[in-house]
Amino acid sequence: MSWVLFYSFWFYPLAGSILLYAAKVLEPQHRPVEMLWLLPAGLLIWTLIEYCMHRFLFHWKIRNRKLKNLLWHLHIGHHAEPRDPEQILVPPSMSIPISGVLLGGLYLVLGSLFWAIGVIVGTWIGFLYYESVHYRLHRSAAEEGLLHYQRRRHFYHHFVDGETCFGVTSPLWDFVFGTFARLPD
Repeated sequence: MSWVLFYSFWFYPLAGSILLYAAKVLEPQHRPVEMLWLLPAGLLIWTLIEYCMHRFLFHWKIRNRKLKNLLWHLHIGHHAEPRDPEQILVPPSMSIPISGVLLGGLYLVLGSLFWAIGVIVGTWIGFLYYESVHYRLHRSAAEEGLLHYQRRRHFYHHFVDGETCFGVTSPLWDFVFGTFARLPD
């Protein structure tokens, strides 16, 4: 298995550390204690991004052959080969550009590099949690606890009803948008 599959687990912590340092240097008027709300805000934003991308982008019914092929590589192939590690983790060619666009958008909306970086680092924490959970769901058994709950819901989405259970790490947005499924015991 290629080291590129696991690039996120060294790249994003390093990038986050550098950006947090840069934010403090470039906007010294902000105090590090502000991160106490920025990081959780980013984590919450991640859960919404995860849900929306999974529901609205990855399960989009497309007729255009080129877009359909792209969607296959982004997600549909994962449904066809759910245990293939190369289909489980998000490729750098997708996560880095999305992160750049998100950071730029956060800066435009928030008007502060410090705040934008705090939120993006929180988002990356959520993303890394997603990557580790999603990998474990597909590559190992989970008999109890939170991972077991997440696995049951995710496999229900994969193998029973592809129109429900879009949240891999959290059912929050499934509740909000009406795609929560009560699983049989």
